[in-house]
Amino acid sequence: MGNTDSATLNNRWVTTATAKLGDAWDRVLLYGKGGGAWVGTNNSNVSVTTPAGTTATSLSGSSTNSGWTAGIGVEWAFYGNWSARAEYDFIGLQNKSYTVATNAPAFAGDSINVNNRNIQLVTAGLNYKFGPWW
Repeated sequence: MGNTDSATLNNRWVTTATAKLGDAWDRVLLYGKGGGAWVGTNNSNVSVTTPAGTTATSLSGSSTNSGWTAGIGVEWAFYGNWSARAEYDFIGLQNKSYTVATNAPAFAGDSINVNNRNIQLVTAGLNYKFGPWW
């Protein structure tokens, strides 16, 4: 009782597998997308601090977290084979729970829950299509 648990998670990479569905007008495409997402976390530092302010234990490691993704975007074919795009993606990750190791006997077995681990991304790109537009 009276312990402060904290966690720091550094996302190192993001991978998504999505499907897009959209509608095109002339040279503009509006689309929505959805699918799965995976995020690699490194240096996940979890510590338990006593009321006196001393750190009782620290854990670290790497893991891969899975979740879902949904987004919207627009792509504009503005000149010849050139197009530009802008996209917003939301990645919802699963909550994570840590258990304090036995090297901190006073706190061994305490759980640390990390909730609301969502990521929001805004990306833009410039594309060149080789070959004719079909």
